[in-house]
Amino acid sequence: MSTQNGSVKSNGAPSILQKIYAQRRQDVEQAKSTPGTTPADLDTLLSLNLAPPVISVVDRLKSGPKPGLMAEIKRASPSKGDIALTANAASQALTYALGGASVISVLTEPKWFKGSILDMSLARRAIEALPNRPAILRKEFIFDEYQIAEARLHGADTVLLIVAMLPTPQLKALYSYSIGLGMEPLVEVNNATEMQTALDLGAKIIGVNNRNLHDFNVDMGTTSRLADMTAGRDVILCALSGISSSEDVRQYIDQGVGAVLVGESLMRATDTTAFIRELLCLPPKTEAETLRPAAPLGKVDGVSTPEEALQLAKEGAGLVGVYLSPEHKQAVSLKQASQISLALRQLRPNKVVEFDSVSKETPNESWFHAHARRTASVLNVTSVPLLVGIFSSDSSLDNIVHAAHCAQLDAVQLSASAPLHWASHIPCLVIRSVPASANLRELQQVQKPGLHHFVQVEFDGEPGAVNAQALVGQWGVPVILGTKGVIGESQIAALTEGTRPWAVCMSIEGYKSAKA
Repeated sequence: MSTQNGSVKSNGAPSILQKIYAQRRQDVEQAKSTPGTTPADLDTLLSLNLAPPVISVVDRLKSGPKPGLMAEIKRASPSKGDIALTANAASQALTYALGGASVISVLTEPKWFKGSILDMSLARRAIEALPNRPAILRKEFIFDEYQIAEARLHGADTVLLIVAMLPTPQLKALYSYSIGLGMEPLVEVNNATEMQTALDLGAKIIGVNNRNLHDFNVDMGTTSRLADMTAGRDVILCALSGISSSEDVRQYIDQGVGAVLVGESLMRATDTTAFIRELLCLPPKTEAETLRPAAPLGKVDGVSTPEEALQLAKEGAGLVGVYLSPEHKQAVSLKQASQISLALRQLRPNKVVEFDSVSKETPNESWFHAHARRTASVLNVTSVPLLVGIFSSDSSLDNIVHAAHCAQLDAVQLSASAPLHWASHIPCLVIRSVPASANLRELQQVQKPGLHHFVQVEFDGEPGAVNAQALVGQWGVPVILGTKGVIGESQIAALTEGTRPWAVCMSIEGYKSAKA
């Protein structure tokens, strides 16, 4: 056992840190000797680029709220015992991310902290589709390059290196290895000697742990006493442990602290999002009406001529749909779709349009909220409907992509049976059509973020539509209400009231009939 600051406590008994270190050495050796997770296996997996993309934790902390919040997922600890054993890492991570966290710290030590590398992997996957996701920190007792490679492979953007636990040569080697994988480590210190070691190392993020890892006692003044050592340096100073109120945070801000790590208080909070806002002195979070606006957009399908499209644009339609599968009775050719596209594009402003400015400090929002907001913003500026190419289940991915490029489609609409992953290959917005009578699994599947951007639910009068209406009304997804199988304005009004859709769709015949 090699620790920089003493090998045993004054009474000769091993410290808590040493007990954890000894156990983790056994755990790591077992993992390294297990077929499939050997160091050579990890090197191969990394060389295959299987690790998810990394973001700069330094940039993330500098661009978010001040101070940055490192929100920790921690089920238990040696000092506090069980904290939140039933906590779900993925759900907690998403709550932290949408609440305003800049970094999500995931404890992956299993015996004392009840964590795992799977927790970190699932936390990363839960926030993957967010437009401004927090960085993921592997909070672990790291002493081996293997643990850093493992962290990178499972989605970490940064790792923790504890000066108290590592001889200086080993600390330097681990720091360099982490940098080589694109991860700037969080270097943890507890006293002036360790702080100087971290500064000499060139660390850009230094965390002062208010908790002494040998006896786990907390002294909130530890960060305050060391703050001056980073003054004037290009270093993000972080206060770790013991922080439970906005008063604690304000005190540290005045001392130059750029980020705070909070774990237990967040895990015990009744309303996690409200507590985050309170900690960071941010206004209460309100959800914009991007998914369910008071006045839904209009979508008209079956348009076949530029004249029809221009008339719909004049009358305020938000989306215009053209059928591009030859077997459809209202199908248009690619040439006709291109003519419709050109007619609509000529209506768009021919000068530079001033959009609302967007910075890296834009608060996080869900995948679906982000696309609904951006699309609505574009429509508000241009006042020209989006052109949607509608494809059947017989359409191939190559045909869809070809049509999107040739006709300069703004969006494509896929059938319910089209593979979910196709959306990642399509160079424009994607709407997925699904019947309201679909089974529960199918209806849940279309709520997965990171794939399509909107869901069109076709209410066709089937018995299952009643249940679907209640379900869809609770979705966190922008829904286009398909009314082609619904008879009568009163039924459409009832469905609209129950689902509060982002847009309401009808056929060109139905639209003309309603106008007559």
